[in-house]
Amino acid sequence: MNYLINKQRLCRLIPMLWCALHPALSLPADAPLGKNEQPIHDAARMGSRQDVEKLLKAVPASRDARTELGATPLHYAALNEDSGPLLALIAAGANVNARDKEGMTPLHMAAFATRTKHARPLLEAGADPSLKTDAGRDVLSMARKVRADEFAGVVSLWLLKGCKPRQAC
Repeated sequence: MNYLINKQRLCRLIPMLWCALHPALSLPADAPLGKNEQPIHDAARMGSRQDVEKLLKAVPASRDARTELGATPLHYAALNEDSGPLLALIAAGANVNARDKEGMTPLHMAAFATRTKHARPLLEAGADPSLKTDAGRDVLSMARKVRADEFAGVVSLWLLKGCKPRQAC
C-alpha cells in the first residue's frame, strides 16, 4: 500500500485527527470520509469491537453501508487481524454474503488476507464458500492462490463435515 499523504488523504485525516486531539468533539457516525466510506468502514478495518459497536449503536443501518467499490464494513473487518469488529458486525446482522463490485464476499477477503480465525465465524453466520468472484474464484481457490493453507483447511473441513450455518458442528 502507498502510505504517502496526499491532499485527498490529508483532507480525510484532518477531521479525524482534530477529533482525536479534542475529545469533546467527534465526527458524526455517518460522516462521509471519501469514496463513500463512513467511520464504520475505518473502524471495521483498523478498530476494535467497541469502536464498531459504538458506531452501530449510533447508526444501525451502517452495518451494510457500501463504499464506491461496493465493499461493506464486513469486507473490511475480514481484513482486520482483530476478530472483534467482524464479530460485532455479524452480531448486528451484517450480510455475510454481500458482494463487492468484483464479486468478492467477506469470506473471500478473509481468505485473501489469510485471516484463518475469521473463517469459522463467517461460515457459522451463513457465509457461502461456493460463491465465486467475477474472476471465477471460489473461497478455496482464493485461499490456495495466496497459500492460506490453514484457512483452506478450515473451509474444507466445514464442507466435508456437512456443517450448516447457525447449527452446532
